[in-house]
Amino acid sequence: MTMRELEVKFLSAMNELQSTFEKQHQVWQESYEALQHALEQSLAREATLKAQNDLLQKKLSNANSLPEQHQLVKQIKMLGAHLDALAKDAASFNRHLNTTQQTPGNFGGDHH
Repeated sequence: MTMRELEVKFLSAMNELQSTFEKQHQVWQESYEALQHALEQSLAREATLKAQNDLLQKKLSNANSLPEQHQLVKQIKMLGAHLDALAKDAASFNRHLNTTQQTPGNFGGDHH
């Protein structure tokens, strides 16, 4: 084999090696970009889930620590206070009726 033939084979092999390297580099670049995109999506999902988790933890914390702050509990307590006031008024009214019925000379008593 002559020097010229060796040089041609060497240049051909180098061209093939460069072509193979460029193809592999392109595959690696595409793979890297796909992984980078997947990472960005995962980080965005993680941020969304973290925000949702924080909100749920806050709601749960508020529900556990301050149940009297909830509107329904406030309304139930207010209704209970009104019922207590009505019960006291009814008891007072009954006492008044019993007292007036037992007093002589009232209209509800017997007059002979």
